[in-house]
Amino acid sequence: MKPSPPSPDVARNAQDVVAKDQPFSIAEYISSGPDVLAAALRKHVEEEARDLGGKDLPRVMDQLYEQISRLLQSSDSTKNLLALHAIVALIDLPFGGPSKFTKLANFLRNVFDVKRDPEILVPASTVLGHLANVGGALTARQVEQQIITTALGWLGEDRVEYRRFAGLLILKEMAENAFTVLKNYVPEFFDAMLIASRDPKLVIRERGAEALRAFAHSNMKAAAVCTSKKAKLDGIDLLSLLPDSILCTIISFLRTDDAVRTSALSRRWYHLWRSAPLNLDTAHIRGYCPEQIKVVTKILSQHQGPIRRLHLHSLYFADLDRWFRSTALDNLQEIDIWVARFDDPLPLSVLRFAPTLRVALIAHCSLFEDGDPVFNFPHLKTLALGSLSIWEDTLHSILSGCPVLESLMLNNCAGFKRLVINSPTLRSLGVCDDRHMKELVIQNAPSLERCVRTNLFRTTPVIEVIRAPKLEILGSLAVNFDKLKLGTTVSQQEMGVCNLKMSMHSVKILHLTSSGPNLDAVVAFLKLFPCLEKLYIMSTLQMDMENVHHPDPTDPVECLDHLRYVELKCYMGKKPDVDFAKFFVLNAKVLELMKFVVKDKCTQKWITNQYKQLQFDSRASQNARFEFGSYIGRAYPTGCFRVGGFEFGSGHTGKRRVVHQHDDHVLSMADPFDSSSCGLCRIVLHHDDNVL
Repeated sequence: MKPSPPSPDVARNAQDVVAKDQPFSIAEYISSGPDVLAAALRKHVEEEARDLGGKDLPRVMDQLYEQISRLLQSSDSTKNLLALHAIVALIDLPFGGPSKFTKLANFLRNVFDVKRDPEILVPASTVLGHLANVGGALTARQVEQQIITTALGWLGEDRVEYRRFAGLLILKEMAENAFTVLKNYVPEFFDAMLIASRDPKLVIRERGAEALRAFAHSNMKAAAVCTSKKAKLDGIDLLSLLPDSILCTIISFLRTDDAVRTSALSRRWYHLWRSAPLNLDTAHIRGYCPEQIKVVTKILSQHQGPIRRLHLHSLYFADLDRWFRSTALDNLQEIDIWVARFDDPLPLSVLRFAPTLRVALIAHCSLFEDGDPVFNFPHLKTLALGSLSIWEDTLHSILSGCPVLESLMLNNCAGFKRLVINSPTLRSLGVCDDRHMKELVIQNAPSLERCVRTNLFRTTPVIEVIRAPKLEILGSLAVNFDKLKLGTTVSQQEMGVCNLKMSMHSVKILHLTSSGPNLDAVVAFLKLFPCLEKLYIMSTLQMDMENVHHPDPTDPVECLDHLRYVELKCYMGKKPDVDFAKFFVLNAKVLELMKFVVKDKCTQKWITNQYKQLQFDSRASQNARFEFGSYIGRAYPTGCFRVGGFEFGSGHTGKRRVVHQHDDHVLSMADPFDSSSCGLCRIVLHHDDNVL
């Protein structure tokens, strides 16, 4: 979000766009880049300042503030991002004085107070940091203090996930750009970091670590410019003045190699890492398997402090059972393990961590196939199993032994045909590559908010939703009534359509797959989700499909009164596709954005022809916009899941390893089907200049 000087071509483009005889409209730049908007805003304000002599400039700025306010109040993330780009442009203008920075800071504070989507919160935090950095003395200290105290308050209150996420984003930016203000809140800041370190969500813990690293870096920069011991004692070198317990907590946020390096900072830090809670991750230990095994064995035998997180990846010939019995792991809270050989069983000694585990990510092994263990995980909130074999009874026994489980991810798991969810606390369920599963039953899940699955192998289990009153995100579902059962446990003959509709009022985001695409089948399916707001449809083309829908006035499609966003994946632009898409263009009354994602590069000529065929000028919603784009790279067009929940990458050793963070990210992001908001498997779209 931080701006760069616009090129001469950008400036000329902006001059062509701005019309002197019309009021400046930020919304007109919704399809333009931030540089074009910045150049146009600068030109507009400079001309007004010159023509009006500065006396009416506050009125001009107020008009821009009003437009930004309306864009931020919109539920369309594209408009929100446009407003943030406008704020960046105004920050860099030499007009407005202190009142401008106060006004813009209040805008951003409202964004954090109202918005929940990371797609908006992350760039908003970057803009906030830029404002604090550029504003300097012009940014009211009181405003910065209010923002900081608000963020600290969100972390100290009862756990609200998006509040904690936003608060940590704010604290990181303040640590980097307003350290002189933040250093007045050191005790409160470290209390907040302790809370973040214990959060069950990995994304929260990672943001906490980023905020802490930013604070430490700013503190070291401040100490570097200090020229006297007195200045240090006055509070410049804040970290070294903290007690050992807090410094050890800081070290516990660091990677394994970085934690060791802290011993070289000063004598004050030399022995701290040896007794600090450790984050032991073999991905951060240099060398190949033999060298890494030696290092892990040495740390487990000699480290004096507890090891809270244990991440082990593909270590051939490692004695896992011996490691698991180490006293250094007595209070292990998080385990992330990828067993080197697929047919190797996970040692039963891993169950000794059950009383303290909060997060368990286990992959590439057979799980508890021998013996008859008892499962009791009283604190486990996140469980991800991938590329492993587990018996059906064992899986259900594990789930029954997790009384506070909130997030469950299963990726390419074999050994069971049926999955039954009966949990009062489960909020997120993800099932990737479910080719082995025949039936998914959500029997009783009063807290479940999302049920997300992929369809990579074109096999769809029967999905039965009996009780999930808070379910808001659902998919991917095949448009097949034989594969979906909704409502109570009564027979299908006794379960009428009315009952089905009532049970699915909660769903706001839906992902469907349809062959054809088949308009009549999709419309009939949509009647089960009357409050739907976002719809994703992935289709396979059948040229003989006739998509002519004859509406029944006595049985309307209620979701057309609520549908704001439609995305058609694998769009080909052939007659069946066009007729299918045209139904939404002509009938979705509040549609704001419709995306057409094609497999191949779409040309300007082809897009122009599509506008005509889709009858865009006759659209039911005059605020609707179209976007055309094409997939590039290795992205798979089903949504955020590309190769299931486990994303592969390469470490510094050059060998392949597994990164499990993708699971937690997909199940916590605002919209798991929106690949544009996932930095781990982003689906890149080519956007064209004539987006309307």
